Amino acid sequence: MTFDAAFWTALGQIIGVNIILSGDNAVVIALACRALPEGKRRAGMIAGAGAAVGLRIVFASVITLLMGMPYLHAVGAVLLLWIAVELVA
Repeated sequence: MTFDAAFWTALGQIIGVNIILSGDNAVVIALACRALPEGKRRAGMIAGAGAAVGLRIVFASVITLLMGMPYLHAVGAVLLLWIAVELVA
């Protein structure tokens, strides 16, 4: 595998999106844990952050497998077109 400019650009974009999503997750986890008792608040934040990271890895793996399926892009395009027509109508 060669690491050319396109690879580094794509990697940078993925890291940027993950940083943005992580910030969003941190806010939601903090809001969810604020009502917990002091002793359980830290454990709740650690469990929430761990679940967020684990689910992101699982979902990214599933999406990677799905993108290899033939005609998936065409089916997605047809569904998006249908949604757009429904919204306009």
